[in-house]
Order: sequence, then C-alpha cells, then structure tokens
Amino acid sequence: MKMSIRYIILCLGVATLTQTQAQTELTFDEALAQTLESNYDIKVARINESVAENNAEKSNAGYLPTLSASGNYGWTFNSGSFDTSGGENTYDANSSYSYGAGVDLNYTIWDGQGRKYAYLQSQELKELSALQVRQLIENTILELSSVYYDASRLETTEKSLEEAIAISVDRLTRAEYAFEYGQGTQLDILNARVDLNSDSVNLINTQQQLSNSIRNLNLIMGADINQEFTVSEEIILDRVLDFNQLLISSKEKNVQLASIEKNMLSQEYALGSSKAAMLPSLSANVGYDYRGSNDPNGAFVTGTTTVGPNAGLTLSWNVFSGQNKTKVKNAELNLESLMIQKESAAQQVEYNLLNAYDAYTTSLFILNTQKDNVETAKRNFERSEEAFRVAQITSLSLIHISEPT
Repeated sequence: MKMSIRYIILCLGVATLTQTQAQTELTFDEALAQTLESNYDIKVARINESVAENNAEKSNAGYLPTLSASGNYGWTFNSGSFDTSGGENTYDANSSYSYGAGVDLNYTIWDGQGRKYAYLQSQELKELSALQVRQLIENTILELSSVYYDASRLETTEKSLEEAIAISVDRLTRAEYAFEYGQGTQLDILNARVDLNSDSVNLINTQQQLSNSIRNLNLIMGADINQEFTVSEEIILDRVLDFNQLLISSKEKNVQLASIEKNMLSQEYALGSSKAAMLPSLSANVGYDYRGSNDPNGAFVTGTTTVGPNAGLTLSWNVFSGQNKTKVKNAELNLESLMIQKESAAQQVEYNLLNAYDAYTTSLFILNTQKDNVETAKRNFERSEEAFRVAQITSLSLIHISEPT
C-alpha cells in the first residue's frame, strides 16, 4: 500500500506541474496583434519599406536642379631674378595670393526621358517593397497560426493525459485493495503500475512539447521568451467556403502574382531608361563668380579682381555605346522571363488552392466523424467504468477503453 501511495503522490504532482501558477489565457487575436506590432522581421521589413519610399521621391530621380558653392585661396612665397636688355635684375622675396568664390546652378532640361522612367521605376519598387512586407506578414501569420493551434492541441492532450493518470491511479488503488482481500492478483498490480508509468511519461513529454510551443509563440510575437500563458482551445471554422470564389480571390490578391506584375512594370521602365541613355541630353547652368590675385613681384600687373555672372548650355550625345545596347537587350530578356514566371505562378496558385481545398473538405468530414466517435467513446467509457466498479469487467478491459487516441 505504501508503494501505491508513493505512485499516487508522484503522478498527481506531475499532473499538476503546469497548474501551480495562475496563468492568463492568450487569445489568437491578442497573439496576432502583438506579432504585428513586435515581430522583429516585420519591424525590419517596414524599415526597408520606408527606405523604398524615400528612394521614390522625385528629388531622387533628377527632376530638381543642383546648386553648388565653391571657394579657393592660395599662397606662394617667391624670390629670384629676371633678365632684361639692360641686364639682370633681382626682386625681393615676397608672397603672392590667389582667391576666389562662386555659386553655380545646374539643371537638366532634357535627358531623353531617362529621369521619367527612373521615377516611374522607383514608384514600382516602392509598391513592390510594400508587397514584400505584406508577404512577410502573411507568412508570419501562417507560422503563428500553426504554432498557436499546435499549443492548443497540446494543452488538450495534456488534460486528456491528466485524466488518464487519474484513472490509472484509481485502477492501481483498486488492484492493490483487491489483492489485499484476495480478489486480485499481483499481475493486476504490475500491469496497473506499468500503465501508470506510461501515462506519466506521456504527460511529461507533452508538457515539454507544450513549453517549447509557448516559447516558440513568444519568439514569433517578439515577446519575452519566458512569458507564460495558456492558449484558447476554441477554434472557429468556416464550413461554407466556395472554391470558385476562392480561386478568383486568390488570383486577385496573391502576393506572388502581384509582385511579378510590379517587377514587369519596373522592367518595362528599366527598358525605357536604357533606351533614353542613347538619346541626346541638354543641360543649362548659371553661376556667379568672384576671382582675385595679388603678386607684388609682377612685372606689370601686381593684382587682379574679377566678379560677375556666367551662364551656358551643354548638349551631349553618346552616339554609340556597347554597354547601353547590352542593357536594352538584357531588359527585353528579363521582361520575357517575368512573363513566363507570371504564367507559372498563376498555375501554381490554382494547384495550391486545389490541394488546400481538398484537404479542407476532407478534414471537415473527418472532424464530423470524430465528433460522433468521441461521443460514442464517452458513453462507452461511462458504462465500462460502472461495470468495472461492480467487477463485471477486468481492469485491463477498462484501461484499453480509457486510452486516449
């Protein structure tokens, strides 16, 4: 009997291991909200999106003029001699100076529409960056859902195993009492202890897996890894999904398809930009300069000063460039490649949806069937437990009925 009590204390201690501290319940919506706010990968992706938005400004595409200012100052120390028809003359060592300052305004009037295509391409890259953030969020939500509902499953399994341990403890107690009063055998006690040990090990393994799932959830949510909570066991299912509507929606909203389309537009603008580099460009510049010098040893002029505005136009044309020709060809090939990728992605979307919808309908059928099986098993166990109490069935028969599936 002492051995039985030790087993009971051990098993009850294991079964209540995770219930020693009160824990709040974390709903899926709460987990989702925290993930969207604190997930590290999402934070980094949003920063990259902001960088893409900055790059998409018109000022980054060459639409604005450039204004530059410059200044200089020079000093020279000279001494020496010079020859004239009257003979050699020397001049005293002295310093000479040069100085100047200026402001220049430059603006590209025409560049073959290169900056137009550069700006349009930056807009597509900005939207592509937003799509990449959206895809990351969708993948993170998918990962969160998988881990969250796996934790929910493990919590349910834990409760089931705790109930199984309670049954095993009761079975062991009855087997020991029956042996004491000569109505049972030592084999019944040994079998009961083996099953109790097995249930205890299963419970400990399940609790460890549950702890890993909770830590994984904290990692996804960007929360403290050691934060403890329980998850909800309630799962809301949509039982009336329509395949045709899902197919239309998936092709309209699929991130991969939308990203390829953005890449195609970006590549079209890259093609236009490459062609624009083959056209002439015209730029204008306006400036105002101040220049001066001072040379005491000058033969005739010892100093100068100039000040005034300047303006000009510059026309340039890269008549032939093998690099530009290559860029045009590569842009055309990249565009053709993206068109093929779009067709492939559209087919992949339909393929994945068909598989997912088949799995959905099959799972609904299994769920409904299993619900009936659970109700039948409960009624069967209740009758069998009562039969065991009045010694109409053996403990082995009861334990097989009570084993979780």
